Amino acid sequence: MIKNKKLWGSMLSLVLCGSLLAGCGSDTSSSATTGDGSTQANVEKIVFAMPSFNRIPDDVSKVKDAINAITIPKIGVEVDFNLYGPADYAQKVNLALQSGEQMDIFTTLGQFTNYVSKNQVYPLEELLPEYGKELTQILEKDFGPNLLKSTTMNGHVYGIPVNKGMSLPTNIVYNADMLKEAGYSADDIQSLDDLPAIFEAVKTKNPEVIPFGPINVNPSDTNLMLSLKGMYKVDFLSDTTGIGVVVGDDGKVRNFYETNEFKNGANRMREWFNKGFLEKDAATASIAFSDTVASGRGFSFLGGYSGMEAAKALSAQTGKNLEMKRLVPYYFDTSAVNLVSWMVSSTTEVPEASVKFLNLLYTDQELINTILYGIEGEDYVKVDEHHVKFPDGLDASTVPYTAMLSTGIVGSESLQYQLEGVNWSDVELKLKENKDTERSPYFGFIFDPSEVKTQMSAVTNVVNQYLPALVTGVLDPDPMIFKFVQALNDAGAEDIIASKQKQLDQWMAEQQK
Repeated sequence: MIKNKKLWGSMLSLVLCGSLLAGCGSDTSSSATTGDGSTQANVEKIVFAMPSFNRIPDDVSKVKDAINAITIPKIGVEVDFNLYGPADYAQKVNLALQSGEQMDIFTTLGQFTNYVSKNQVYPLEELLPEYGKELTQILEKDFGPNLLKSTTMNGHVYGIPVNKGMSLPTNIVYNADMLKEAGYSADDIQSLDDLPAIFEAVKTKNPEVIPFGPINVNPSDTNLMLSLKGMYKVDFLSDTTGIGVVVGDDGKVRNFYETNEFKNGANRMREWFNKGFLEKDAATASIAFSDTVASGRGFSFLGGYSGMEAAKALSAQTGKNLEMKRLVPYYFDTSAVNLVSWMVSSTTEVPEASVKFLNLLYTDQELINTILYGIEGEDYVKVDEHHVKFPDGLDASTVPYTAMLSTGIVGSESLQYQLEGVNWSDVELKLKENKDTERSPYFGFIFDPSEVKTQMSAVTNVVNQYLPALVTGVLDPDPMIFKFVQALNDAGAEDIIASKQKQLDQWMAEQQK
């Protein structure tokens, strides 16, 4: 869900303490007070920047103190915990990296190759065996071997993927009450081909309801692209333009928008649009369709969710009785894993302390749940070994602190508390499916776009111009795909494809050694 930009809220400003600015000559090693009030010498300070999808409180000092009550005694690291809204997160991180302000640990949020190409991240392969041994072990246990291939470029490990349910099958999320009113049940939904009849019945029963809508029309996160990836085993080869993909296992890089797979998908959406299943302005709508569902005007949308119980959280968010049905299996490519990875800044003065903290973040249940849920008794109440709830009379918007919606970007999901009502077996299912889901034969390949940066920028502009209207059926695919491809070629698509093919061939040759 984190890919959905329309869920990104505004950030309440946090003022950084001047004493933490590396450019001002601050010392990253000092003494600090531990949880029992004693003083511990030789404590190293790190800055940990995390995005939160919940309301950000004006004061997080109590949570910061609770974090340090764990980290200082256990690993001798004091954490300056900075919390930002996702819409501003990348800007805040980049500003710190460029200005020399201390910024030791941050997450990619889809910008892995950008940070690596700018030399903004610290190589971790020499530090992990000593300071991240437990971290590496838990990743291999929960995901399987070779996970760090997804964050390795030129022989260097540049990131630690979040250990969560990363297999994201395409699901139809729908209003269960509307489905029943229309005379259908979940058993009637087995594939994408079953949806038009249901949409028609919903539209007949509730003429004011929009049967279907994309979560959003960001070209890298459309319902069509998501489902086509799993249906046709498409590997986007580490970028989101759609230029230079491999369909199947022939190793040939091509323009996805010239393939029959894309044309068939676009024609399907055009058919749905012409039947009135989508809004007329679906390509330019400024309101997330989940909000339309919450208002009672929307029936369904497609989304990628791990596990089987995401609909419970979506129901809580929308106030509607939502259910979810899997339609298209997932297909692991490299970007599916490194999309959300934790990195250490290349400017850090405390790389060992940073990796020590990451190791604890992925292996210490108390630390990870303090970061996510705050202070027990004030921000949450334990229900049982695995579950928590909000204190009586409070919810996510009124507790002093919660970052519960960031569970998918922090540490190991197997150690995280779940909200009351979530079946713990669903967490176990997610981790099992991480191992069982089919992987692309090119898993571990990361495209370096440095030699075609100009073409990438130009192609991205063309994709943004054409793709939203094509994947929502607003444009007729027959004439528009031809014009789209022509515009892409004029922008340099063939140069990108050639660069990818060269790099992929080299990568495959290296795998044979």
